[in-house]
Amino acid sequence: MASSVPVIGADAAWAMGYDGSGQVVAVLDTGVDKTHPFFATGTNKVVSEACYSTTGTNGSTSVCPGGMAESTVPGSGLNCDMGIYGCDHGTHVAGTVAGDDGVGPNFGVARGAGLIAVQVFSRFEGCSPSSGPCVLSYDTDQMKGLERVYELRGSYPIAAVNISIGGGRYYDEASCDADNPDMKAAVDNLRSVGIATISSSGNQGYRDSMGAPECISSVISVG
Repeated sequence: MASSVPVIGADAAWAMGYDGSGQVVAVLDTGVDKTHPFFATGTNKVVSEACYSTTGTNGSTSVCPGGMAESTVPGSGLNCDMGIYGCDHGTHVAGTVAGDDGVGPNFGVARGAGLIAVQVFSRFEGCSPSSGPCVLSYDTDQMKGLERVYELRGSYPIAAVNISIGGGRYYDEASCDADNPDMKAAVDNLRSVGIATISSSGNQGYRDSMGAPECISSVISVG
């Protein structure tokens, strides 16, 4: 954060009074440890939580409370078990988005913003670097997460949705849109009410292409 915040000009935005205060960002990821010191500003950074996770025939297991397929009760958006590879990712992303420990010197980009934590990953066996469990995400759970954000549009001033997830490989927007019509529809639905969907452009390390959903034409892809 010490290097990236100045590179993108976030510190200049803060100086002009634009630090995310009064806005909320939804983070669709592995959940957020809302007790982490980077969110210890004296107020509850996480204003709403949800979980969408799948127990399937291909070996996936839900990580939602009680093994449910979905949940919106308090605690639903907590990070999945840290013994599962990848379950620290959502907290890391949320910190990049809106981290603020009240002390500094490092802060998230929208340091004054609130967070909606949406857990959209499922557990799979034998896929970590040590052949232990890891988490991967189904498109269907991501879309449920996007639909939940749309449902909350009247309850919170939601500026954006962040999805640091990617799959597949596409060399142009047209083919990406054609292969992901349901995801595009969910993104467009949010866009119609002024909520931007932001997705990481380079998680797979491609230099000439992108995965989905970042390749969708109405998603804002960010490197």
